[in-house]
Amino acid sequence: MGGGATAVSAMAHLVRLCGGVESVTFAAPLPIGLGTAFGTTDPALLCNTSVDVTSLIAEGESDLLAYLAARGHPVHRDDFVPRWLVGQYCRERFGRYVEDARRAGVRVTHFRDHATAVERVRDGYRVALRSGGFITGTDVLLCHGADVPVLPDDIRPYAGHPRLIEAAHPAHRLRKLPPEARVLVVGTKLSAIDAALVLAGDARRRVVLTSPSGELPAVRTRLRRMPSPVLDHGVWAGVGPDDENLDRALTRQLLSAARSVRPGGPGGPVGVRRFPGDAAETLREETRLAAAAHIPWQDVVAELIDVLNAYASRWDAGSRSTVLERYRALMSRYISAIPLRNASLLLRHLSDGRLRVSPRYPLRVEPHEAGWTVEWPGGSRESFDHLVCAAGYRPPPMRRAPNGLRIGHGCRGAAPEVLEDLRVRFTPEGPAERVWALGAGAGSRYPIVNYLRAAAQHAAVVARQLSSDSGEGAEPSAERISL
Repeated sequence: MGGGATAVSAMAHLVRLCGGVESVTFAAPLPIGLGTAFGTTDPALLCNTSVDVTSLIAEGESDLLAYLAARGHPVHRDDFVPRWLVGQYCRERFGRYVEDARRAGVRVTHFRDHATAVERVRDGYRVALRSGGFITGTDVLLCHGADVPVLPDDIRPYAGHPRLIEAAHPAHRLRKLPPEARVLVVGTKLSAIDAALVLAGDARRRVVLTSPSGELPAVRTRLRRMPSPVLDHGVWAGVGPDDENLDRALTRQLLSAARSVRPGGPGGPVGVRRFPGDAAETLREETRLAAAAHIPWQDVVAELIDVLNAYASRWDAGSRSTVLERYRALMSRYISAIPLRNASLLLRHLSDGRLRVSPRYPLRVEPHEAGWTVEWPGGSRESFDHLVCAAGYRPPPMRRAPNGLRIGHGCRGAAPEVLEDLRVRFTPEGPAERVWALGAGAGSRYPIVNYLRAAAQHAAVVARQLSSDSGEGAEPSAERISL
C-alpha cells in the first residue's frame, strides 16, 4: 500500500524474488514514485540528504549516483540534488522494475485508490479500497509515506479556511499567492524552509517563520557514509535505555567520533557557537563554518542514524520514547540539517528584509475578513494576508480492527504493534502477520524513518524474509504481494 519512494524501493527488492512471486499489486492514488518528498517539480527545492544516501538500494554505491552518471549529470556523492530529480529517478527505476518482473512472468497491477483497511482472510489478506473495491494478497507491504499534514492545535479549528494553506507541498500553491502578500509560516524545520525559499523567492513578499522552538535546522555540506565505522557499536550494545550512564556514554562517544573525522586530524573543538533566541545569527555562524568546511559532526550523522535505528528498535516502547524525547531537539536540528546552498539563500532573504524568524510563538492566531491577526507574547499584534502551516507530515494513522487494521483519517483505537523485523501484530496477544510496515509507517518502532536510506534498508529486510519465508505458517505456493 502506497506509491512513493518506499514502495519503489520495495519493488526494487521484490524483483529479485520473481521465482516465488505470482503478482504484485499496488494501491496508491498517484503515479508510482511521486510521493510528497519527491513529487515536486519546483527547482528551488533540494533534498536535504546527499546522493550517497538517497538511493533505492541501501547498500553498495548509491544507485542514484549510478542513475545520474549514466545520464550525464555531473554530480558527486556529496551533492544535494533537486527533489524533482529524485522523483524522476524513482519513476524511471520503477518502470524498469515492472518490465523485469513482467518478463519473469509476474503480473503487476496498480489501482489508483487509497487503501483503507487490511483484513485477515482464509488464504491471506484482503485490502479494502476507498472506492468500495478490494484486492487480495498472501503478503501485504504497508509503504505509506508521511504525507498527512500536521496542524498544530491552535490552527486545527481553521482547517479549510480559504487563506490557510495546510501544507508546504505542493509548492505551486505557494507561488500562486499574491506577490506582495504578507505570509506567516507556522514551522521552522524542513517543510518551513521549503516554504520560505519558495515564498521569499519573490522580493515583494514578506515572510515570517514561527515555531515553539524558534530554531532553524543546522547547516551541512554533505551527508554520506564513511569508509569505516567511527562509532563504537559495543558502547551502544553495552548500555540499555534505563542505564544511568547512557547519556554520558553516548555523549562522550559522539564527541570522540566527531573529533576523529575533524578536518586536520583528531582533537580540537567540534561544537558550534549558538545564539539562543536569535535564529538568524545562529544560521549566519553555522553557514560561515559550513562554507569553511568546519563541521565535523556531519560525518557522524549517517552512521548515527543507522546505529539509532539498529539499537533503539530493540528497546521497549516506553523506554524508547523516554530516551528519544530527551534528544528530540538535537536530533531535529542536526539529523535534519539543511544544505549550505539553502542556508545561504535564507541568509540573503533575511538580509534583504523579505524574511524574518520570530523568536516567539503567537499567543493567539485568529482569522479576519482579509487575512489573519496574530497576537505575540508581550501584547503586540501583527496582520498577515495568508497563513501557511509547515509543521511537517505524518503517515496516515493505522488502528486495530477486528481481525485486521484500519488505515486513514478518522480511525480510532489503539495502533497495531510494529515488530523489530517490521512485521505487524494486529493485537497484543496475536501472531506476527505476513504484513510489514516500511518507511514512515515503521516510525513507532524505528526512530529515524523519513529518510530514503532507512526505507531502502526496510525493503531489504522484508525481501530477505519473503525470500526465506521466515514467517509463521506454511509457505504459499506463489506469493501475491500487495503494496
